Amino acid sequence: MSFQPFAAFREHFGFIPSLFRAQTLLPRVIEAEAALAFAVLLKEEALSRVQKERMLLTLAAAHRNVYCVTAHHQMLRLLGVPDQQLDRMITDYRSADLSPVDAALLGFALKLGRQGFLITLEDVTGPFLHGLTDESMLEAILVTALTNFLCTLSTGLGAAPEFEPRPIPADGPSSVPTGHGIPLPAEPSGPYLRASERRADEFAPFAFFREKFGFVPNIFRAQTLRPDVLEAEAGVIRAVLLTEDVLTRVQKECILLVVSAANLNTYCVAVHCEMLRALGVSAEDSDQIAVDHRQARLRDADKALLDFALRLAVQPSGFRQEDLESLRHHGFTEEQILEAVVMTAMTTFLNTLQMGLGTVPDFTPRRTFLATSLKSPHLLPSDHRHTDETLPVDPDAESVAKVRSGHLDAFEEIINRHSRRVYRTLVGILGDPDEARDAMQDTFFKAFQHLGDFQWRSKFSTWLVSIASNTAVQRLRERKRLDSLDDDDSDSGEHFRPRQIQAWTDDPEKLYSKTEMRSLIESGVMKLPAKYRVVLMLRDIEQLPAEDAAAALGLGIPALKARLLRGRLMLRETLSPHFTGSVKGVAF
Repeated sequence: MSFQPFAAFREHFGFIPSLFRAQTLLPRVIEAEAALAFAVLLKEEALSRVQKERMLLTLAAAHRNVYCVTAHHQMLRLLGVPDQQLDRMITDYRSADLSPVDAALLGFALKLGRQGFLITLEDVTGPFLHGLTDESMLEAILVTALTNFLCTLSTGLGAAPEFEPRPIPADGPSSVPTGHGIPLPAEPSGPYLRASERRADEFAPFAFFREKFGFVPNIFRAQTLRPDVLEAEAGVIRAVLLTEDVLTRVQKECILLVVSAANLNTYCVAVHCEMLRALGVSAEDSDQIAVDHRQARLRDADKALLDFALRLAVQPSGFRQEDLESLRHHGFTEEQILEAVVMTAMTTFLNTLQMGLGTVPDFTPRRTFLATSLKSPHLLPSDHRHTDETLPVDPDAESVAKVRSGHLDAFEEIINRHSRRVYRTLVGILGDPDEARDAMQDTFFKAFQHLGDFQWRSKFSTWLVSIASNTAVQRLRERKRLDSLDDDDSDSGEHFRPRQIQAWTDDPEKLYSKTEMRSLIESGVMKLPAKYRVVLMLRDIEQLPAEDAAAALGLGIPALKARLLRGRLMLRETLSPHFTGSVKGVAF
């Protein structure tokens, strides 16, 4: 008897995509993925099949995903789209002679698919001016989320194209600004789209979510305009997340948590912290997993599993065979590795979906996560971060050259590449997210104004962080209630000597809960004199190399190291009466 999903693929496409052939170790997963893909892509309602395939092609090209570009280029050819238009969509859709409606859809898909954390209500409702509706935009969000799912899945599986691979130019599609000014991380005020009311006792998917989770998550309540898609999504949750025969449920929830945290998706972090709590993981432990899983009480093998998921989700261009070998080295089976890839892809789908819908958290997000997550760049190991040693040619050189030659759109590429780091740096120094957003606007405006003065004496990213640091420092000075940042440590007359030098051990009389302890740490950092807090932020939070941090602050290496040591000692002394250092490993 033939496998039903494969028969359906052959009927609709004329072949069975290798992306799905590569998952035959888990037939239940293929069935669920096929149902979702058919519901989102093949069923024509508010958007046509060609409009959806265009979005898939353009976003896949922006992700530089050869498998998806090749597959959907072929699909569009079969649907009658001329090759010339297809090639332009891969390079720059704005030159593809599209209608205003189709151009608006592609611009939205690129922004949501690549910088979803910047999506606002205006981005979602703006296309209404071109005649699009709530139903149209819901489908656009679903197609974008499906594209991110397929790109992540094909990268993790190493799927080979069925047709001659389509080349993707180095300067392929990029997002187009939807308004004036610098885009900032969005504060969801949604849901952005209209949804119809559904009762759990009358609607099977809602009854399923209530039975399995105890509530119906807002991300699903916001999609009731497409009940068929909700049924398919429930099928994916049932087949991928709720099974225990390969990876454990806790392992899967942790993948959801760390990838969502790296994507700055507060909604998904709040939901899956709560899911872990229901599975017996403490709120404090789930917080630590979200902030930095390497410092959490996890087995080494499970830390490697989360490293793998983050690499695939956050840095797909750097994903290699060695990442798979690392999991095999830790004893993971081929089925477990496959399910880890699928879980990571599902997380990118849910993250993209939520950011497009703008749904508010079902649970109050833990304050400690939001404050800390903004300081954790992608949560990847330090040896995976870009440094002068691994990138002798500055990765920003091409974008800077384009801006200087008059191609102002290229400056948005710079913003997209560095906005997270700049924002985290600012919020870490200033301690106020609202003020950090204002300072972020100032930072990029100053960088644009003075781009012609940049002479490549340091990396461009160092120069940009220097502007961000100086902007934040100036704001601190204007508060007129912090110590000077400019004192020379060797001549300042400060002779700090730590009084609490004992090891941090449990003190039963002073033992705080982990939540209180996290608050103490945050409070301790923010109470440090500004010149020490800034150095701690750049070195210990942003983990800039000492040379880059010193250059950003205009300090010599010895002065930087002196400030860093004093800052650490001051923080240690503040926390010594309370901190507990006895940690035992916790296995999934």
